Amino acid sequence: MNQTIALWDRITGEIRSQVNEAGLNLFLNSISPRGIEGESFILEAQNEICKEWIERRYRLLITKILQESTPPLKCVFVTRMKRGPHDRPQQLGLPAIAETPVMPAPAPTEKARPVPKGESGFNSKYTFETFVVGKSNQFAHAISQAVSKNLGTMYNPVFIYGGVGLGKTHLMQAIGQEVLRQNPKARVAYLSSEAFTNDFIESITVKRMSEFRAKYRKKDLLLIDDVQFFAGKEAVVDEFFHTFNELFQNKKQIVLTSDSPPKKINKLEERLVSRFEMGIVADIQPPDLEMRVAILKRAAADCVIRVPDEILMYLAEHVTDNIRVLEGAFNRVVAYAGVVQRPVDRDLVDHILKDFLRENTPGRITISWIQKRVAQYYDIPEAEMSSKRRSQNLVLPRQVAMRLAQILTDASLSQIGEAFGGRDHTTVMHACEKIQKLVKSDPEFQQEFERIARFVDPQGRR
Repeated sequence: MNQTIALWDRITGEIRSQVNEAGLNLFLNSISPRGIEGESFILEAQNEICKEWIERRYRLLITKILQESTPPLKCVFVTRMKRGPHDRPQQLGLPAIAETPVMPAPAPTEKARPVPKGESGFNSKYTFETFVVGKSNQFAHAISQAVSKNLGTMYNPVFIYGGVGLGKTHLMQAIGQEVLRQNPKARVAYLSSEAFTNDFIESITVKRMSEFRAKYRKKDLLLIDDVQFFAGKEAVVDEFFHTFNELFQNKKQIVLTSDSPPKKINKLEERLVSRFEMGIVADIQPPDLEMRVAILKRAAADCVIRVPDEILMYLAEHVTDNIRVLEGAFNRVVAYAGVVQRPVDRDLVDHILKDFLRENTPGRITISWIQKRVAQYYDIPEAEMSSKRRSQNLVLPRQVAMRLAQILTDASLSQIGEAFGGRDHTTVMHACEKIQKLVKSDPEFQQEFERIARFVDPQGRR
């Protein structure tokens, strides 16, 4: 038992040096040591998806450590046996959900009052209760909740930025709906910058600017989406500038969203940039694997069709763009399963994802696209494709990407090497030959390589 613990400490110590805390938690929640049997070190995975993920990412590293032990051991991966309904598992069936701060917002302690109907235009699905919180959005979520309870006094303005489909609009609408639940008489306006612009133009046309100003400057809470589209519209910017100032001076709350931080919005006047940066600026990053699984678990809980945990993990690994795309893929899988009356299994998901990913794949495969997709598949930073680090869990993905670049592009070995951190053509040749040999000699790796190739090129252009 002491040797098992010592080896496990060595393995986790090596992995700790290569990944962040979230990555380490994901590993620890995916697999655990069962013990040593004869010449084998037995590692027990939560399920088949976890087993495949650990094998493809850490198999070489673990094997190297075990070969250096006395006596040398070989690594055997097994899947955890199913327990009875009264047996308490040591870890959850899905990796990292229980041990990391990825969680749905807590349910309200009392039944929430419905948001009053009116001009707010809120989507009832976009509340704090339905927002999944993770490291990528934790700060923005906390600020949004605080603002909804203390309008105009704590953080003003609040500026939330991030890419498409990451939850900015969800948080903004959650703020508005929470304020109206607490105070149905609160004066709240929620609209896009385009709607504000159109309303402004129409008010000028019909000569009702006084009504326009009263409409927006008498609010307790003003929420405006996509303020980057104000850039370059001088008259609109001037009107919004004065609206902003009056609300701020009267301690009324302002919440704004954009796809970029204020200073990086092209052609946005400096006076607006300085106003936007007066309060709190919070960003939302793309969701990591743990958070993507949590989002899918919430969607699955509301679904009439049963979706196994293994399939949720499989989807989360393959659809990495943003939350909107992830939910779209899930909805498509569930809808198709309902129409054809089939259970949701790996074959069905592969069939759906092939079409889904084709729509999101560039017409021409490039080396940078291959690097991006292979890095996503192996769950490593894309920058490692061109780095000089030679950790076991980085070398194989890099070599796989080089081989795919040789197959899927017209680039020469020298051009491929240049794209992979300035490596020479002999390094690329060695990598491609190694992958070719592995494909021929290892049936499991052959299947893995084919899966990666489909992930990179759903249209099968090889």
